[in-house]
Amino acid sequence: MEIVSGVIGVAYSHFYIVERVEKGVAGLPDFRTDEPVIVTPGRLTIVSCVQEHDAWVTLMVAETEPVQQTEQWQPLGSWPYRPVSTGQMRISGPTTGPAVPALGWLPGSQGYAPTLTLHPSTLYTVHVYARGRADSRARYEAAMAREEWGLREGLEHYVAIFIPAGE
Repeated sequence: MEIVSGVIGVAYSHFYIVERVEKGVAGLPDFRTDEPVIVTPGRLTIVSCVQEHDAWVTLMVAETEPVQQTEQWQPLGSWPYRPVSTGQMRISGPTTGPAVPALGWLPGSQGYAPTLTLHPSTLYTVHVYARGRADSRARYEAAMAREEWGLREGLEHYVAIFIPAGE
């Protein structure tokens, strides 16, 4: 099982799990939807319940879906995903670019989070889970009412699990 984690700057209520592709290959999301995940060729757009914050995101490749999720983790859904180019998946923000390593929250860390490698000829089913979404908006608004402008992290966390479904 391959696992990578990173901290991403969510902006405009979304962030991306995007494949490294040639320019113009990745599909553009259509935000006129109520779906929490928008799947387009080369990209998964995750729609957050909070406009701007830092979220911990984990990507993994597994042979099977996890047997049991804790009550804290909400399944957002599952979708087919076929790599369109290299299969190198990274976490990226709409304004901040690639995620920093999960250890990036610690002083002295630098660089970008590693990429997750998918086999380019394999069809995957991607399962996306979230923690904290049920009340993240209310917690964010309460913090803003108390003028805690420093509250940017810990509102939501995400996991995307890619499971091979065929070739």
